[in-house]
Amino acid sequence: MEPYTYHILVTGANSGLGLGICTRLIDDFLRTKQASDTLTLLFTTRSTRKGSDTLKILRSHVDSIALSSSNRIHLRSEIVELTSLLSVRGLAQRLIASDVPQLDAVILNAGIGGWTGLDWPLAIGTVLVDLRRATTWPTFKLGAVGVVAKPQLPPVDGEKLDEPPLGEVFCANVFGHYMLAHWLMPLLWTCPSSSPAKIVWVSSIEASARHYNPADHQGLRSNAAYEHSKRLTDYLALTQGQSKTRTSLSSYLHCEAVEGAPKRPQISRPTIHTTQPGILTTTIIDLYWIVHQAYLLAIFIARWLGSPWATVNPYPAAISAVWLALVSRSELELKEKTGGGKAIKWGSAIDRLARSRVESTDVEGWGFNGSGKAFADTWWGGPSWWRGGHIGRPQDAKDATLEDVEAFIDEGAKVWAKMEQLRQDWEQRLLAHDKLQQK
Repeated sequence: MEPYTYHILVTGANSGLGLGICTRLIDDFLRTKQASDTLTLLFTTRSTRKGSDTLKILRSHVDSIALSSSNRIHLRSEIVELTSLLSVRGLAQRLIASDVPQLDAVILNAGIGGWTGLDWPLAIGTVLVDLRRATTWPTFKLGAVGVVAKPQLPPVDGEKLDEPPLGEVFCANVFGHYMLAHWLMPLLWTCPSSSPAKIVWVSSIEASARHYNPADHQGLRSNAAYEHSKRLTDYLALTQGQSKTRTSLSSYLHCEAVEGAPKRPQISRPTIHTTQPGILTTTIIDLYWIVHQAYLLAIFIARWLGSPWATVNPYPAAISAVWLALVSRSELELKEKTGGGKAIKWGSAIDRLARSRVESTDVEGWGFNGSGKAFADTWWGGPSWWRGGHIGRPQDAKDATLEDVEAFIDEGAKVWAKMEQLRQDWEQRLLAHDKLQQK
């Protein structure tokens, strides 16, 4: 086969899961791709200092693997603030105007939690009653309500412009990424037809149907804005191949390159996917040191009790996103279509000996693969010895029926329509603002 240079973009790479994704991406690329292939890893942070720190860590990691492999890995740091649409657009314009020929995958990882603390009585009670559920599907996190991002449009001639609010968590976790991927379409369409580009959303195992309120699309009235945002990304990714979302998706996938950018051919249509990293400890939620250590121990105990989602650390938690970015189109389609299935939310799983692997995740209303059939494989751990259910699913989980899947697709179509309307509205505002500044 001809040598090929992969270009993969990872957002939110300064620490935690994002840094774990970048590190594992380097390792798994060198392990799985032919020796003549190279990888250009583009990663984003929120500041020059954080970008330099990440670059230093990744360069040290590459050098520690093997000198013979170091010339196969190229690193590039980019700055973006995902709660600023102007910053997001600036990143997209820089990449499109650069010498980057294509983007083979974009891993949309960056985000914020929006939590203010923990409900301690509830936390202690649920941990004592059901440690597995308390660590995997916690109900005791306290989220801020109604927090909005800073204004998107700078004043023109000292005059502030009217604009609707954007929820801070919604913008950081969903809308900023949604706009970024749209503006990067000229690079995503350029991948070979045998291996279309992948847009990979990093979701959460915690997201469930109760977290998303259609009447509160941005989650501004929710005390679980983080989980709301992750359920939203599941709707976007899992329903993108359905006829009811076709119009919105076609609109989203079309984006003209900026004026003066290199001409690139449109070869293959990008695909959209979702993953979840299991349960790990990162700085996305601020905890006192002693509380962090106690939480870490609780997750380890959950793993020893058989929970397949207790990844604990960023490196094993990164396996699902990295696998999706590197897996071949034929292998992925085979896994997703087995048993009459559609799309799958891929999860990072782990066993008691810390051996990580990729497994399908049960999504409320969608099931394991959108087939409407009971999932026959009991890989998720078999019956739970405590409080019923199965170790990898909540004890009250139910297999999604065909009616459930149809309702999920209907809701997904509405989500796509709302996101497209919001995108178009904000693109018009940004364009109008540009014209005012040029006067």
